[in-house]
Amino acid sequence: MSLLELLIGSTVFAASAAASLQLWALAGAAAVAEERQQQRMEQAEAALLRAETALRRLGPGAGDCTTAAGQVLQLLSADPLAPGLVRHLETSASGDGVVLRLAVEGEATARQRLYVPAVLGLCGPAPQGGGHGSP
Repeated sequence: MSLLELLIGSTVFAASAAASLQLWALAGAAAVAEERQQQRMEQAEAALLRAETALRRLGPGAGDCTTAAGQVLQLLSADPLAPGLVRHLETSASGDGVVLRLAVEGEATARQRLYVPAVLGLCGPAPQGGGHGSP
């Protein structure tokens, strides 16, 4: 084998090894990015679950649902978020609830929930006192 053949062979080998390493590195980076995205999605689900749990812990109330919606809005805005999540809170179109929308960085659609204080038992008519009989 001549020196020229040896040089050409080692150059081809080095080029193919470098290309293989680049492909391997890209595949590894894609796997890490997908894992991080999955973690952010799980954090969004956990944040929604925490919000619902916190709202269910609030005591039952009687009275104005608009005031209760303000309390729900305040409680939801106080919950800390993980990095990569963005919270959007708004009053529902009917005005009797709060829409919590969590946008996950890198996802096209946001996770959202509608929390209605009346459904959660946080507002409504005052409980009637008295017995079980008719008036």
